[in-house]
Amino acid sequence: MSLVLWHRVRIEQASGGGGLTQAIASFAGFGLPLTVSNDVYAGGIVVDAKVTVEMGEGATADTFRVTLYDLPAAAVRQLRSSYPSDGLKVTIRLGYFDDLGTRFGSRPVMTGRVMRVTTGIGDGGVTETVIEGQEEAGYLLRGKRARLDRPAALPRLKLVRDLLPEGVELAPGSTIPGSVGDISVCSGNTLTALRQLAADADVPIIVRDGSVLLGDAVGRELAPVRVDPDQNLVARADAQTESPDVPAESTTAAVRTGLEVTVLGHPELRAGQTVTVTGLDDVPAGPLRIGRITHTYGTTTGYTCKLTLTAVAPGKRARVTGGVRGVVDRVQDVVERGRSDHPAIDVGEVTAYRPGKDGRHLTDLNYGQHPQPDVSTPSVASPVDDDVKLHGKPLSAPFAFHRVGLVTPVYPGMRALLAHNRGAVDDAVVAGWLWSRRSGHEPPGNEPGDYWLALPTELDQDGLPTGKGANDLIDATGRRVVQVRALHVLVGGSKLPEVGKRPTAPADDTVTIEHHSGTKIEISSQGEVTITTDHKTLTLTNGQVSLKLDGAKVAVS
Repeated sequence: MSLVLWHRVRIEQASGGGGLTQAIASFAGFGLPLTVSNDVYAGGIVVDAKVTVEMGEGATADTFRVTLYDLPAAAVRQLRSSYPSDGLKVTIRLGYFDDLGTRFGSRPVMTGRVMRVTTGIGDGGVTETVIEGQEEAGYLLRGKRARLDRPAALPRLKLVRDLLPEGVELAPGSTIPGSVGDISVCSGNTLTALRQLAADADVPIIVRDGSVLLGDAVGRELAPVRVDPDQNLVARADAQTESPDVPAESTTAAVRTGLEVTVLGHPELRAGQTVTVTGLDDVPAGPLRIGRITHTYGTTTGYTCKLTLTAVAPGKRARVTGGVRGVVDRVQDVVERGRSDHPAIDVGEVTAYRPGKDGRHLTDLNYGQHPQPDVSTPSVASPVDDDVKLHGKPLSAPFAFHRVGLVTPVYPGMRALLAHNRGAVDDAVVAGWLWSRRSGHEPPGNEPGDYWLALPTELDQDGLPTGKGANDLIDATGRRVVQVRALHVLVGGSKLPEVGKRPTAPADDTVTIEHHSGTKIEISSQGEVTITTDHKTLTLTNGQVSLKLDGAKVAVS
Protein backbone atom coordinates (compact mmCIF):
# COMPACT_ATOMS: atom_id res chain seq x y z
CA MET A 1 0.00 0.00 0.00
CA SER A 2 1.28 3.45 -0.85
CA LEU A 3 1.08 6.32 1.62
CA VAL A 4 -0.48 8.96 -0.61
CA LEU A 5 -2.31 11.27 1.77
CA TRP A 6 -6.02 11.95 1.52
CA HIS A 7 -8.17 14.46 3.37
CA ARG A 8 -11.69 15.79 3.34
CA VAL A 9 -12.93 18.63 5.54
CA ARG A 10 -16.62 19.47 5.59
CA ILE A 11 -17.74 22.82 7.01
CA GLU A 12 -21.42 23.49 7.63
CA GLN A 13 -23.74 25.55 9.75
CA ALA A 14 -23.99 24.17 13.27
CA SER A 15 -27.78 24.16 13.11
CA GLY A 16 -27.86 22.07 9.93
CA GLY A 17 -30.40 23.06 7.31
CA GLY A 18 -29.97 23.33 3.57
CA GLY A 19 -31.58 21.22 0.86
CA LEU A 20 -31.04 19.90 -2.64
CA THR A 21 -30.12 23.29 -4.06
CA GLN A 22 -27.64 23.94 -1.27
CA ALA A 23 -26.18 20.45 -1.62
CA ILE A 24 -25.57 21.01 -5.35
CA ALA A 25 -23.95 24.35 -4.59
CA SER A 26 -21.78 22.70 -1.94
CA PHE A 27 -20.62 19.99 -4.34
CA ALA A 28 -19.60 22.67 -6.79
CA GLY A 29 -17.80 24.60 -4.07
CA PHE A 30 -20.29 27.44 -3.68
CA GLY A 31 -21.81 28.14 -0.26
CA LEU A 32 -22.28 25.95 2.78
CA PRO A 33 -21.87 23.12 3.45
CA LEU A 34 -18.36 23.59 2.08
CA THR A 35 -16.28 20.52 1.29
CA VAL A 36 -12.52 20.91 0.98
CA SER A 37 -10.39 17.98 -0.17
CA ASN A 38 -7.41 16.91 -2.25
CA ASP A 39 -9.67 14.39 -3.98
CA VAL A 40 -11.11 15.72 -7.24
CA TYR A 41 -13.93 13.17 -6.97
CA ALA A 42 -14.96 14.21 -3.44
CA GLY A 43 -16.77 17.32 -4.61
CA GLY A 44 -16.20 20.83 -3.40
CA ILE A 45 -12.91 22.71 -3.55
CA VAL A 46 -9.58 20.99 -4.15
CA VAL A 47 -6.88 22.54 -1.94
CA ASP A 48 -4.05 21.35 0.27
CA ALA A 49 -4.50 21.32 4.03
CA LYS A 50 -2.52 21.02 7.24
CA VAL A 51 -4.35 19.51 10.22
CA THR A 52 -3.50 19.15 13.90
CA VAL A 53 -5.90 17.39 16.27
CA GLU A 54 -5.17 17.13 20.02
CA MET A 55 -6.98 14.53 22.14
CA GLY A 56 -6.48 13.46 25.74
CA GLU A 57 -7.90 12.01 28.92
CA GLY A 58 -9.76 14.23 31.33
CA ALA A 59 -12.85 16.40 31.44
CA THR A 60 -11.58 18.85 28.85
CA ALA A 61 -12.45 19.64 25.25
CA ASP A 62 -10.21 18.19 22.53
CA THR A 63 -9.02 20.71 19.94
CA PHE A 64 -8.39 20.97 16.22
CA ARG A 65 -6.59 23.36 13.89
CA VAL A 66 -7.12 23.18 10.13
CA THR A 67 -5.07 25.32 7.73
CA LEU A 68 -6.41 25.58 4.17
CA TYR A 69 -4.09 26.92 1.45
CA ASP A 70 -5.27 29.21 -1.35
CA LEU A 71 -8.95 28.89 -0.49
CA PRO A 72 -10.95 30.99 -2.98
CA ALA A 73 -11.93 34.43 -1.74
CA ALA A 74 -15.64 33.68 -2.12
CA ALA A 75 -15.33 30.66 0.16
CA VAL A 76 -13.36 32.67 2.71
CA ARG A 77 -16.06 35.35 2.76
CA GLN A 78 -18.71 32.67 3.18
CA LEU A 79 -16.89 31.20 6.18
CA ARG A 80 -16.27 34.52 7.85
CA SER A 81 -19.87 35.68 7.40
CA SER A 82 -21.42 32.40 8.57
CA TYR A 83 -19.22 31.85 11.63
CA PRO A 84 -20.52 34.66 13.90
CA SER A 85 -24.16 34.37 12.82
CA ASP A 86 -25.03 30.73 13.35
CA GLY A 87 -21.79 28.97 14.22
CA LEU A 88 -19.95 26.40 12.15
CA LYS A 89 -19.41 22.69 12.51
CA VAL A 90 -16.38 20.95 11.01
CA THR A 91 -15.98 17.26 10.18
CA ILE A 92 -12.37 16.19 9.62
CA ARG A 93 -11.53 13.01 7.73
CA LEU A 94 -7.94 11.90 7.13
CA GLY A 95 -6.46 8.84 5.49
CA TYR A 96 -4.78 7.48 2.39
CA PHE A 97 -5.93 7.25 -1.22
CA ASP A 98 -5.10 3.53 -1.47
CA ASP A 99 -6.72 2.62 1.86
CA LEU A 100 -10.44 2.59 1.22
CA GLY A 101 -11.04 1.75 4.88
CA THR A 102 -9.71 5.09 6.04
CA ARG A 103 -11.61 6.94 3.31
CA PHE A 104 -15.02 5.31 3.58
CA GLY A 105 -15.13 2.91 6.51
CA SER A 106 -13.66 4.99 9.30
CA ARG A 107 -15.34 7.47 11.57
CA PRO A 108 -14.10 11.04 11.24
CA VAL A 109 -10.98 11.98 13.12
CA MET A 110 -13.08 14.69 14.75
CA THR A 111 -16.35 16.54 14.48
CA GLY A 112 -16.18 19.87 16.23
CA ARG A 113 -17.34 23.44 16.53
CA VAL A 114 -15.45 26.38 15.09
CA MET A 115 -14.21 28.93 17.61
CA ARG A 116 -11.92 31.01 15.43
CA VAL A 117 -11.40 31.75 11.72
CA THR A 118 -8.37 33.75 10.57
CA THR A 119 -7.00 34.53 7.13
CA GLY A 120 -3.52 35.73 6.26
CA ILE A 121 -0.60 35.47 3.88
CA GLY A 122 1.95 32.78 4.66
CA ASP A 123 5.33 31.82 3.23
CA GLY A 124 5.65 32.34 -0.50
CA GLY A 125 2.65 34.61 -0.63
CA VAL A 126 0.19 31.75 -0.18
CA THR A 127 -3.16 32.62 1.39
CA GLU A 128 -3.77 30.62 4.57
CA THR A 129 -7.20 30.23 6.14
CA VAL A 130 -6.92 28.82 9.66
CA ILE A 131 -9.96 27.25 11.33
CA GLU A 132 -9.67 26.40 15.03
CA GLY A 133 -12.13 24.88 17.46
CA GLN A 134 -13.10 22.14 19.88
CA GLU A 135 -14.59 18.67 19.62
CA GLU A 136 -18.36 18.96 19.64
CA ALA A 137 -19.20 17.20 22.94
CA GLY A 138 -16.52 19.15 24.79
CA TYR A 139 -17.74 22.36 23.21
CA LEU A 140 -21.34 21.71 24.24
CA LEU A 141 -20.35 20.71 27.78
CA ARG A 142 -18.13 23.76 28.13
CA GLY A 143 -20.95 26.02 27.00
CA LYS A 144 -23.67 24.65 29.29
CA ARG A 145 -23.96 25.77 32.89
CA ALA A 146 -24.41 22.93 35.36
CA ARG A 147 -27.34 23.78 37.61
CA LEU A 148 -29.54 21.16 39.23
CA ASP A 149 -30.50 19.85 42.65
CA ARG A 150 -31.52 16.40 43.78
CA PRO A 151 -32.83 16.22 47.37
CA ALA A 152 -33.18 12.42 47.34
CA ALA A 153 -30.36 9.90 47.04
CA LEU A 154 -29.59 8.76 43.51
CA PRO A 155 -26.78 6.85 41.76
CA ARG A 156 -23.90 8.98 40.54
CA LEU A 157 -24.39 7.63 37.03
CA LYS A 158 -27.95 8.99 37.00
CA LEU A 159 -26.67 12.37 38.12
CA VAL A 160 -24.18 12.38 35.24
CA ARG A 161 -26.95 11.58 32.75
CA ASP A 162 -29.05 14.43 34.13
CA LEU A 163 -26.17 16.85 33.65
CA LEU A 164 -25.49 16.04 30.00
CA PRO A 165 -26.94 18.50 27.47
CA GLU A 166 -28.77 17.53 24.32
CA GLY A 167 -26.33 16.25 21.73
CA VAL A 168 -23.95 14.60 24.21
CA GLU A 169 -24.31 10.92 25.05
CA LEU A 170 -23.00 8.78 27.90
CA ALA A 171 -20.82 6.13 26.29
CA PRO A 172 -21.86 2.46 26.64
CA GLY A 173 -20.13 0.70 29.51
CA SER A 174 -19.60 3.90 31.50
CA THR A 175 -19.50 3.45 35.27
CA ILE A 176 -19.12 5.68 38.29
CA PRO A 177 -19.66 3.96 41.64
CA GLY A 178 -21.73 5.07 44.57
CA SER A 179 -24.67 7.33 45.19
CA VAL A 180 -25.14 10.89 46.30
CA GLY A 181 -27.97 12.39 48.30
CA ASP A 182 -29.25 15.89 48.85
CA ILE A 183 -26.85 17.30 46.26
CA SER A 184 -26.91 20.64 44.48
CA VAL A 185 -24.69 21.31 41.47
CA CYS A 186 -23.96 24.90 40.52
CA SER A 187 -20.97 25.21 38.22
CA GLY A 188 -19.94 27.59 35.49
CA ASN A 189 -19.95 24.77 32.94
CA THR A 190 -20.77 21.08 32.81
CA LEU A 191 -17.17 20.04 32.11
CA THR A 192 -16.14 21.39 35.50
CA ALA A 193 -19.00 19.57 37.23
CA LEU A 194 -18.15 16.26 35.51
CA ARG A 195 -14.48 16.67 36.38
CA GLN A 196 -15.36 17.05 40.06
CA LEU A 197 -17.73 14.07 40.05
CA ALA A 198 -15.10 11.86 38.41
CA ALA A 199 -12.41 13.03 40.82
CA ASP A 200 -14.63 12.40 43.85
CA ALA A 201 -15.30 8.85 42.65
CA ASP A 202 -11.66 8.37 41.54
CA VAL A 203 -12.59 7.21 38.03
CA PRO A 204 -11.18 8.26 34.65
CA ILE A 205 -13.16 10.45 32.28
CA ILE A 206 -12.76 11.21 28.57
CA VAL A 207 -14.84 13.46 26.33
CA ARG A 208 -14.68 12.45 22.66
CA ASP A 209 -16.76 11.61 19.58
CA GLY A 210 -19.89 13.28 20.96
CA SER A 211 -19.83 11.23 24.16
CA VAL A 212 -18.59 11.14 27.74
CA LEU A 213 -16.67 8.00 28.77
CA LEU A 214 -16.51 7.25 32.49
CA GLY A 215 -14.92 4.52 34.58
CA ASP A 216 -14.87 1.12 32.92
CA ALA A 217 -15.60 2.62 29.49
CA VAL A 218 -12.09 4.10 29.52
CA GLY A 219 -9.62 1.50 28.28
CA ARG A 220 -12.17 -1.08 27.13
CA GLU A 221 -11.79 -0.18 23.44
CA LEU A 222 -8.78 -1.61 21.60
CA ALA A 223 -6.79 0.61 19.28
CA PRO A 224 -7.42 -0.11 15.57
CA VAL A 225 -3.73 -0.78 14.96
CA ARG A 226 -0.89 -2.16 17.03
CA VAL A 227 2.45 -0.45 17.51
CA ASP A 228 5.06 -2.43 15.59
CA PRO A 229 8.45 -1.26 14.30
CA ASP A 230 8.02 -3.38 11.16
CA GLN A 231 4.67 -1.82 10.29
CA ASN A 232 4.09 1.69 11.57
CA LEU A 233 6.56 2.87 14.22
CA VAL A 234 8.23 6.18 13.42
CA ALA A 235 9.78 7.21 16.78
CA ARG A 236 9.94 6.13 20.43
CA ALA A 237 10.71 7.63 23.85
CA ASP A 238 10.40 6.12 27.35
CA ALA A 239 9.49 7.96 30.54
CA GLN A 240 8.88 7.42 34.23
CA THR A 241 7.07 10.39 35.64
CA GLU A 242 6.18 11.38 39.18
CA SER A 243 3.61 14.09 39.62
CA PRO A 244 4.38 16.33 42.61
CA ASP A 245 0.75 17.44 42.74
CA VAL A 246 -0.79 14.08 43.66
CA PRO A 247 -1.97 14.17 47.31
CA ALA A 248 -0.33 11.61 49.57
CA GLU A 249 -3.63 9.84 50.27
CA SER A 250 -4.69 9.66 46.60
CA THR A 251 -5.37 6.23 45.12
CA THR A 252 -4.10 7.49 41.77
CA ALA A 253 -0.47 6.42 41.42
CA ALA A 254 1.97 9.30 41.70
CA VAL A 255 4.54 7.51 39.51
CA ARG A 256 3.55 6.23 36.08
CA THR A 257 5.66 4.28 33.61
CA GLY A 258 5.00 5.54 30.11
CA LEU A 259 5.99 5.14 26.51
CA GLU A 260 5.80 7.84 23.86
CA VAL A 261 5.63 6.63 20.27
CA THR A 262 4.96 8.18 16.91
CA VAL A 263 3.22 5.94 14.39
CA LEU A 264 1.82 6.27 10.91
CA GLY A 265 -1.48 8.07 11.14
CA HIS A 266 -4.76 6.26 11.56
CA PRO A 267 -8.04 8.21 11.75
CA GLU A 268 -9.58 5.98 14.44
CA LEU A 269 -6.84 6.24 17.04
CA ARG A 270 -8.32 7.82 20.18
CA ALA A 271 -7.41 8.75 23.73
CA GLY A 272 -8.50 6.04 26.16
CA GLN A 273 -7.87 3.10 23.82
CA THR A 274 -5.73 0.17 24.92
CA VAL A 275 -2.79 -0.44 22.57
CA THR A 276 -0.89 -3.63 21.80
CA VAL A 277 2.86 -3.10 21.36
CA THR A 278 4.92 -5.75 19.56
CA GLY A 279 8.52 -6.01 18.43
CA LEU A 280 9.87 -3.57 21.04
CA ASP A 281 12.13 -4.27 24.01
CA ASP A 282 11.66 -2.90 27.54
CA VAL A 283 7.98 -2.15 27.09
CA PRO A 284 6.21 -1.26 30.38
CA ALA A 285 4.28 -4.16 31.86
CA GLY A 286 0.53 -4.19 31.94
CA PRO A 287 -2.07 -2.72 29.62
CA LEU A 288 -0.90 0.38 27.79
CA ARG A 289 -3.50 3.09 27.32
CA ILE A 290 -3.42 6.17 25.14
CA GLY A 291 -3.43 9.10 27.52
CA ARG A 292 -2.73 11.74 24.91
CA ILE A 293 -2.66 11.69 21.11
CA THR A 294 -1.82 14.25 18.45
CA HIS A 295 -2.91 13.68 14.86
CA THR A 296 -0.58 15.65 12.55
CA TYR A 297 -1.32 15.83 8.84
CA GLY A 298 0.33 17.82 6.06
CA THR A 299 2.13 17.58 2.76
CA THR A 300 5.51 18.22 4.39
CA THR A 301 5.03 16.12 7.54
CA GLY A 302 2.92 13.27 6.23
CA TYR A 303 0.24 11.78 8.47
CA THR A 304 1.42 10.65 11.90
CA CYS A 305 -0.04 10.08 15.34
CA LYS A 306 2.04 10.82 18.41
CA LEU A 307 0.81 8.65 21.29
CA THR A 308 1.55 8.98 24.98
CA LEU A 309 1.00 5.50 26.41
CA THR A 310 0.62 4.86 30.12
CA ALA A 311 0.73 1.55 31.95
CA VAL A 312 -2.68 1.56 33.63
CA ALA A 313 -5.54 -0.90 33.89
CA PRO A 314 -8.89 -0.22 32.21
CA GLY A 315 -11.20 1.83 34.38
CA LYS A 316 -8.36 3.30 36.46
CA ARG A 317 -7.31 6.92 36.49
CA ALA A 318 -4.04 7.91 34.88
CA ARG A 319 -2.38 11.28 35.12
CA VAL A 320 -1.17 12.81 31.87
CA THR A 321 1.96 14.79 32.76
CA GLY A 322 3.18 16.24 29.48
CA GLY A 323 1.92 18.50 26.73
CA VAL A 324 -0.82 21.08 26.88
CA ARG A 325 -3.20 18.66 28.57
CA GLY A 326 -0.65 17.94 31.26
CA VAL A 327 -0.18 21.65 31.87
CA VAL A 328 -3.95 22.09 32.19
CA ASP A 329 -4.12 19.21 34.66
CA ARG A 330 -1.24 20.65 36.66
CA VAL A 331 -2.95 24.04 36.85
CA GLN A 332 -6.16 22.37 38.00
CA ASP A 333 -4.19 20.39 40.57
CA VAL A 334 -2.57 23.55 41.89
CA VAL A 335 -5.98 25.19 42.22
CA GLU A 336 -7.42 22.16 44.01
CA ARG A 337 -4.41 21.84 46.29
CA GLY A 338 -4.56 25.54 47.03
CA ARG A 339 -8.21 25.26 47.97
CA SER A 340 -7.50 22.19 50.10
CA ASP A 341 -4.37 23.53 51.80
CA HIS A 342 -5.71 27.06 52.25
CA PRO A 343 -9.44 26.73 52.91
CA ALA A 344 -11.68 29.71 53.44
CA ILE A 345 -14.27 27.75 55.43
CA ASP A 346 -14.33 24.22 56.83
CA VAL A 347 -15.24 22.40 60.05
CA GLY A 348 -13.69 21.14 63.28
CA GLU A 349 -14.80 19.39 66.44
CA VAL A 350 -14.28 20.79 69.94
CA THR A 351 -12.00 18.80 72.23
CA ALA A 352 -11.51 21.33 75.04
CA TYR A 353 -12.64 24.78 76.13
CA ARG A 354 -10.97 27.43 78.28
CA PRO A 355 -13.48 29.96 79.69
CA GLY A 356 -13.11 33.70 79.88
CA LYS A 357 -12.60 33.70 83.65
CA ASP A 358 -9.11 32.43 82.89
CA GLY A 359 -8.62 35.29 80.47
CA ARG A 360 -9.13 32.97 77.52
CA HIS A 361 -12.53 32.07 75.97
CA LEU A 362 -10.67 29.83 73.51
CA THR A 363 -11.20 26.32 72.25
CA ASP A 364 -9.13 23.38 71.00
CA LEU A 365 -10.48 21.38 68.08
CA ASN A 366 -9.86 18.27 66.03
CA TYR A 367 -9.30 19.35 62.45
CA GLY A 368 -9.41 17.93 58.90
CA GLN A 369 -11.71 15.64 56.95
CA HIS A 370 -11.35 12.86 54.37
CA PRO A 371 -14.94 12.39 53.19
CA GLN A 372 -16.05 9.24 51.43
CA PRO A 373 -16.99 9.73 47.76
CA ASP A 374 -20.68 9.07 48.40
CA VAL A 375 -21.02 11.86 50.99
CA SER A 376 -22.36 15.06 49.45
CA THR A 377 -22.42 17.15 52.66
CA PRO A 378 -19.28 16.24 54.62
CA SER A 379 -19.62 19.40 56.72
CA VAL A 380 -22.27 17.63 58.80
CA ALA A 381 -22.22 14.01 57.56
CA SER A 382 -18.52 13.05 57.68
CA PRO A 383 -16.31 12.59 60.74
CA VAL A 384 -13.62 15.05 61.70
CA ASP A 385 -10.12 13.55 61.84
CA ASP A 386 -8.39 13.38 65.20
CA ASP A 387 -4.74 13.25 64.09
CA VAL A 388 -4.36 17.05 63.82
CA LYS A 389 -5.58 19.61 66.36
CA LEU A 390 -6.05 23.35 66.36
CA HIS A 391 -5.09 24.90 69.69
CA GLY A 392 -6.45 27.98 71.41
CA LYS A 393 -8.70 29.25 68.64
CA PRO A 394 -10.98 32.27 69.24
CA LEU A 395 -14.75 32.22 68.94
CA SER A 396 -16.70 34.85 67.04
CA ALA A 397 -19.78 36.48 68.58
CA PRO A 398 -22.57 38.84 67.48
CA PHE A 399 -21.01 41.32 69.88
CA ALA A 400 -17.49 41.20 71.31
CA PHE A 401 -15.56 44.00 72.97
CA HIS A 402 -13.32 44.58 75.97
CA ARG A 403 -14.83 42.67 78.95
CA VAL A 404 -18.27 42.64 77.30
CA GLY A 405 -20.04 40.60 74.61
CA LEU A 406 -22.46 37.75 73.98
CA VAL A 407 -20.95 34.50 75.28
CA THR A 408 -22.50 31.15 74.37
CA PRO A 409 -21.73 27.68 75.78
CA VAL A 410 -18.97 25.50 74.30
CA TYR A 411 -18.87 21.75 74.98
CA PRO A 412 -16.50 19.03 73.74
CA GLY A 413 -18.03 17.25 70.76
CA MET A 414 -19.65 20.35 69.26
CA ARG A 415 -19.05 20.74 65.54
CA ALA A 416 -17.59 24.15 64.71
CA LEU A 417 -17.82 26.09 61.49
CA LEU A 418 -14.32 27.49 60.96
CA ALA A 419 -13.35 30.59 59.00
CA HIS A 420 -9.67 30.92 58.06
CA ASN A 421 -8.19 34.39 57.93
CA ARG A 422 -6.25 34.77 54.64
CA GLY A 423 -6.77 31.06 54.00
CA ALA A 424 -4.28 30.13 56.73
CA VAL A 425 -5.16 26.85 58.46
CA ASP A 426 -3.67 27.96 61.76
CA ASP A 427 -5.43 31.34 61.78
CA ALA A 428 -8.86 29.78 62.29
CA VAL A 429 -11.85 31.40 63.98
CA VAL A 430 -14.94 29.55 65.17
CA ALA A 431 -17.60 31.35 63.14
CA GLY A 432 -20.57 29.29 64.29
CA TRP A 433 -21.86 25.83 65.10
CA LEU A 434 -23.45 22.93 63.21
CA TRP A 435 -25.61 20.01 64.23
CA SER A 436 -23.53 17.02 63.20
CA ARG A 437 -25.58 14.25 61.62
CA ARG A 438 -22.53 12.03 61.80
CA SER A 439 -22.49 12.27 65.59
CA GLY A 440 -26.27 11.92 65.85
CA HIS A 441 -26.75 15.49 67.08
CA GLU A 442 -30.38 16.54 66.71
CA PRO A 443 -31.56 20.16 66.63
CA PRO A 444 -34.32 21.17 69.06
CA GLY A 445 -37.86 20.70 67.75
CA ASN A 446 -38.58 24.27 66.75
CA GLU A 447 -41.46 25.55 64.67
CA PRO A 448 -41.33 28.11 61.83
CA GLY A 449 -40.74 31.63 63.12
CA ASP A 450 -39.28 30.60 66.49
CA TYR A 451 -36.50 32.63 68.08
CA TRP A 452 -35.32 30.16 70.67
CA LEU A 453 -32.40 29.77 73.01
CA ALA A 454 -32.43 26.17 74.24
CA LEU A 455 -29.78 25.27 76.83
CA PRO A 456 -28.98 22.07 78.70
CA THR A 457 -28.96 21.79 82.48
CA GLU A 458 -26.82 18.64 82.60
CA LEU A 459 -24.73 16.33 80.39
CA ASP A 460 -24.67 12.54 80.25
CA GLN A 461 -21.59 10.30 80.45
CA ASP A 462 -20.96 10.86 76.73
CA GLY A 463 -21.00 14.63 77.17
CA LEU A 464 -24.38 15.09 75.47
CA PRO A 465 -27.27 17.17 76.84
CA THR A 466 -29.73 15.16 78.88
CA GLY A 467 -32.47 15.68 81.46
CA LYS A 468 -34.22 19.03 81.76
CA GLY A 469 -33.70 22.00 79.47
CA ALA A 470 -33.75 25.77 79.98
CA ASN A 471 -35.54 27.82 77.32
CA ASP A 472 -36.16 31.36 76.19
CA LEU A 473 -38.61 31.28 73.29
CA ILE A 474 -40.37 33.95 71.24
CA ASP A 475 -42.69 32.39 68.68
CA ALA A 476 -43.86 33.70 65.32
CA THR A 477 -46.80 35.52 66.91
CA GLY A 478 -44.65 37.36 69.47
CA ARG A 479 -45.46 35.24 72.52
CA ARG A 480 -42.54 34.68 74.86
CA VAL A 481 -41.80 31.77 77.16
CA VAL A 482 -38.97 31.76 79.72
CA GLN A 483 -38.22 28.47 81.45
CA VAL A 484 -35.24 28.39 83.81
CA ARG A 485 -34.14 26.58 86.97
CA ALA A 486 -33.94 29.87 88.91
CA LEU A 487 -34.39 33.55 88.15
CA HIS A 488 -32.88 36.74 89.51
CA VAL A 489 -33.84 40.05 87.88
CA LEU A 490 -32.21 43.29 89.08
CA VAL A 491 -33.25 46.76 87.89
CA GLY A 492 -31.36 49.98 88.62
CA GLY A 493 -28.06 51.46 87.54
CA SER A 494 -26.65 51.89 91.03
CA LYS A 495 -26.88 48.14 91.73
CA LEU A 496 -25.27 46.94 88.49
CA PRO A 497 -22.00 44.99 88.91
CA GLU A 498 -18.63 46.07 87.55
CA VAL A 499 -18.34 45.62 83.79
CA GLY A 500 -17.29 42.11 82.85
CA LYS A 501 -17.92 40.63 86.29
CA ARG A 502 -20.00 37.46 86.18
CA PRO A 503 -23.25 37.69 88.22
CA THR A 504 -23.78 35.19 91.02
CA ALA A 505 -26.38 32.60 90.08
CA PRO A 506 -29.45 32.34 92.39
CA ALA A 507 -30.33 29.28 94.42
CA ASP A 508 -32.21 26.52 92.61
CA ASP A 509 -35.98 26.86 92.15
CA THR A 510 -36.14 30.47 93.38
CA VAL A 511 -37.35 33.73 91.87
CA THR A 512 -36.00 37.13 92.87
CA ILE A 513 -37.04 40.47 91.39
CA GLU A 514 -34.93 43.24 92.88
CA HIS A 515 -34.99 47.05 92.57
CA HIS A 516 -32.01 49.30 93.32
CA SER A 517 -34.12 51.09 95.99
CA GLY A 518 -34.08 47.95 98.10
CA THR A 519 -37.56 46.69 97.20
CA LYS A 520 -37.50 42.94 96.53
CA ILE A 521 -39.99 40.21 95.62
CA GLU A 522 -38.85 36.67 96.43
CA ILE A 523 -40.38 33.25 95.87
CA SER A 524 -38.60 30.51 97.79
CA SER A 525 -38.02 26.98 96.53
CA GLN A 526 -41.07 25.99 98.60
CA GLY A 527 -43.29 28.61 96.95
CA GLU A 528 -43.29 31.10 99.82
CA VAL A 529 -43.69 34.71 98.66
CA THR A 530 -41.87 37.52 100.45
CA ILE A 531 -42.08 41.20 99.53
CA THR A 532 -39.69 43.54 101.30
CA THR A 533 -38.98 47.26 100.98
CA ASP A 534 -36.52 49.64 102.56
CA HIS A 535 -39.07 51.74 104.47
CA LYS A 536 -41.17 52.19 101.35
CA THR A 537 -44.98 52.19 101.08
CA LEU A 538 -46.50 48.93 99.86
CA THR A 539 -49.94 49.03 98.21
CA LEU A 540 -52.09 46.13 97.06
CA THR A 541 -55.22 46.95 95.08
CA ASN A 542 -57.74 45.37 92.74
CA GLY A 543 -59.07 48.74 91.56
CA GLN A 544 -61.92 48.78 94.12
CA VAL A 545 -60.25 47.93 97.42
CA SER A 546 -56.71 48.91 98.44
CA LEU A 547 -54.46 47.62 101.20
CA LYS A 548 -51.65 50.03 102.07
CA LEU A 549 -48.67 49.33 104.37
CA ASP A 550 -46.91 52.54 105.35
CA GLY A 551 -44.36 52.24 108.15
CA ALA A 552 -46.21 50.75 111.13
CA LYS A 553 -49.63 51.65 109.70
CA VAL A 554 -52.04 49.44 107.77
CA ALA A 555 -54.94 51.07 105.95
CA VAL A 556 -57.78 49.55 103.97
CA SER A 557 -59.80 51.77 101.65
